[in-house]
Amino acid sequence: MGLRVMRVGAGLLLVASGALMYAASWQRWGGACGWGQVDGARCSPLQDHRYDFVAPSAPWEPVGDAAQLAGWSLLVLAGAYLLLPWALTGRRPGVVAAAALLGSVVAVAAVGLATLRSGLAGSIVPPVASGLTTYVWVLVPTGLLIRFAVDSRGWRPASATFLVLATPFVAAISYAVGPYDAQPWWEAISGALTAVGGLCLLAAALSGTGRSSRPRSRGRSAGWGRARRRRRRWAAAPRHDRDRTRSPSASG
Repeated sequence: MGLRVMRVGAGLLLVASGALMYAASWQRWGGACGWGQVDGARCSPLQDHRYDFVAPSAPWEPVGDAAQLAGWSLLVLAGAYLLLPWALTGRRPGVVAAAALLGSVVAVAAVGLATLRSGLAGSIVPPVASGLTTYVWVLVPTGLLIRFAVDSRGWRPASATFLVLATPFVAAISYAVGPYDAQPWWEAISGALTAVGGLCLLAAALSGTGRSSRPRSRGRSAGWGRARRRRRRWAAAPRHDRDRTRSPSASG
């Protein structure tokens, strides 16, 4: 029951985070660039990196409420990350995974808070320990989510895979790269992937596919197997032999 609640909670947070990031992307590209469009009098200028609102850097020009929405999206995502070890693998993370998780949560929250504050102030507010925080935010969650994908079952590997594709590292080497600077709507793609990852977790919670990816105790399974084999041998024995021995179930 506890794992199901965690999966529902993490799934809802991921869907909310993805929706907020999609809304932020709409603030930048909506009305200027159609889906798949890379040219145009209004579309081409917006591809300049000075309009990037996720972890903005100098020079920067705000576009609508994009930075505020993206900041809230990252803060909600940090909350979802706290639940992911249990929601995806069904068990407590090890020491290394826990350290990577803590670093990821702090970095995502720090970048989200800085992005939100930048949007509210209309000027760049760098995150705490800007260089280290940015590197951790870009690199660590990808490896952590890959590890969770390997250790999960059912719908959960699909969820982890979509979340890997939504990370800034994967985006930076693929769909965020445009013909000029930024690819139009790349933030919306990341948000959509995050939301789909959340929907997969909700599907896992509703289907109830397994409590944990940890194998059952071999000792208990072996004991049950031996008891079943004894009962089968007793049932297959001749009647006069069975009369001389008590049923294995009766003898304990």
